[in-house]
Amino acid sequence: MFGKMFWQYVLRDGAILGLVMALSHVFESWMLMCDWPLNQVSLYISIEMLAAAIFFVWYIYRSTKRCSLEMESEQGFPYTAALFYAMMMSLLAGVLAGLSQSIYTSIIGYGAYIDGYIARLEEMLSLMPMDSTTFDNVIDQLRATEQPSVFANVLSSMNTYMFFGAIVGLIVAAIVRRNPQNGNITK
Repeated sequence: MFGKMFWQYVLRDGAILGLVMALSHVFESWMLMCDWPLNQVSLYISIEMLAAAIFFVWYIYRSTKRCSLEMESEQGFPYTAALFYAMMMSLLAGVLAGLSQSIYTSIIGYGAYIDGYIARLEEMLSLMPMDSTTFDNVIDQLRATEQPSVFANVLSSMNTYMFFGAIVGLIVAAIVRRNPQNGNITK
């Protein structure tokens, strides 16, 4: 069941999904750092997040379905194999998304990243009433945090993608699973 072809499909499809999700994360981070108005940035990020979520679900379905159809009919493609496939794809996507986030924050500088994030928070605070001491505490905590390691970024991203991949996989696996077919089909 989990032979060479299975793992080749997982690696190929997980890498494609991971690259798209990595680009999505970099785009979102870049949008938060740019000087555009908050309402414009919010609109673009919302549209992009919706498109990324749709792509995530669609690509897991498409890839799992293709793998299911390419497995031998005598072997079938059980529910557990389909779920495992979706979760492994998601795991690899999480690794690539976490790496891209680490690379992005290293390129622009972690201090600049935090400053841009705080500037957006201040812009949001101006739109709604909030206790300024609470907000000042949040800003102080943000400034005091150290840059997470690459390992921490990747591990966090892997956990997130595995969770959402498992949720999507539970549904997709029920749709794409195939029972093994006997060569002796009676009419």
